[in-house]
Amino acid sequence: LLHLVATQLHTIVAKQHHQLQLSSIIMSPHLSKATVLVAAIAAIVDAFGVTPTLSRRCGHTLLHSEKSATSVSATVNSIEDIITIHDKIELRDPTPDERGKGGVEVAADCSGIKAMEVLARIPRNLILASTDMSPRVIDVVAAARNITWATELTAVTLAALHPTEEEIASSSNDNDVLHIKQAWIQSWKSGGWGSADDLGPDIAGDVVGTLIATGSDNDHNIYAKFRMPCHPALMKASFGLEFLTKCTEEEARAALIQRGFTYRSMRDALEGLVLESTERTNKGTKRDKRCWDVGDTLDRVLARATTLQLDDDETTMSHVIVPVHDHLAHSLNANSKLVLHNDEVLLVATRAIESGESITRDYTLAPRIARDDDKSSSEIDELTPLQLLLQFGLPPSAWPTA
Repeated sequence: LLHLVATQLHTIVAKQHHQLQLSSIIMSPHLSKATVLVAAIAAIVDAFGVTPTLSRRCGHTLLHSEKSATSVSATVNSIEDIITIHDKIELRDPTPDERGKGGVEVAADCSGIKAMEVLARIPRNLILASTDMSPRVIDVVAAARNITWATELTAVTLAALHPTEEEIASSSNDNDVLHIKQAWIQSWKSGGWGSADDLGPDIAGDVVGTLIATGSDNDHNIYAKFRMPCHPALMKASFGLEFLTKCTEEEARAALIQRGFTYRSMRDALEGLVLESTERTNKGTKRDKRCWDVGDTLDRVLARATTLQLDDDETTMSHVIVPVHDHLAHSLNANSKLVLHNDEVLLVATRAIESGESITRDYTLAPRIARDDDKSSSEIDELTPLQLLLQFGLPPSAWPTA
């Protein structure tokens, strides 16, 4: 692929009289593949002198998008106003069967998209990144019982969802982006498995607030006298996951307990970031409702997160959530990739994409909760149907088959 890119770029740039510059990019022995990929995309843009005109087509409505994605005017009202989408891509709401993953497709009435074309341009200041922690977030994260990427990214998300008056005043030049980012996070409805609709009335009746917030670290001792291994809601949920994903009851229960432990390790520290809790039918104190909001946010962060290199240190990856990319459909043969170029995050086609084909990402490469043996996400074995459903909420059509 890199050789093909180099060849194509050489032809393009030669026409623009930049042969020497291209040779220095491609032939340098000190550049990583990621760096060459970014340089290749940048060279395509620079070779033509201007950014290709992109637009967004949602359903049958063509929305304006010819302005720069990084310039925000006083008329900005929604995320579509500052994200630039390829004019051959259609956006629709995911169907119930897709469970929030999908709805970004190449239009059926076009000729398709070529490899290396930019599918979307997202301003850098619109994404959520674990490295973008304000002083308030840094103090909160430092107080968490167990600091992980999930702790940091959940804290960043909660702070963006609940900005203080001081933060609003200090970002007067970026108020449009601040409010649009807030509205984008508020639009998140789906997460991993465990909603009331997933559980059904019998299990949902035993849930305290949300499934991820149900139970305690001492459940084994508390419920042992009732001959139960954990909280009743988690035990029933493990039966449901066993039936759905064909895993063992023990595997399902361990995954639920690990997810709950991750939540409780950050709950007390992060609940102070919630300035206005969500109204619920569940009875609880104001603190309970703030904690449940932390659980809901963690659940939705886990289902959307990915990694992206945001600085010059090629060994360091940031954990991020990027609009559009956050709800792409799953494929082991994904056709898109995120790269940073200047002040934009580009969603780039990694291969030719046919008309009518969905834009996809590979969720097996997404960060995951570390296991009890402290293995990092890159060391965990392949994702099972249990993991794909519980963390990402991916439907059976996305699960591996025998």
